[in-house]
Amino acid sequence: MTRSQNKLRKQKLLAIEADIKEISDAIEVAESCFNETTDSDLMDALIYDRAALESRYNYLIRELKTLEEVTQ
Repeated sequence: MTRSQNKLRKQKLLAIEADIKEISDAIEVAESCFNETTDSDLMDALIYDRAALESRYNYLIRELKTLEEVTQ
């Protein structure tokens, strides 16, 4: 692996890790909002938002694992 490829891979890893942290925080906020609301329409929206966040989170975890495997 060349230096530039290694640098690019490290940048991708850092970006993915930052995205994972951001999404984890957003999931916590969605859970908190869900626990505090009594409006059924808002609950539905929060459930869909959380499902979308979890899908994105799972995608990023797979991408992170793939990048880590490439270097091993």
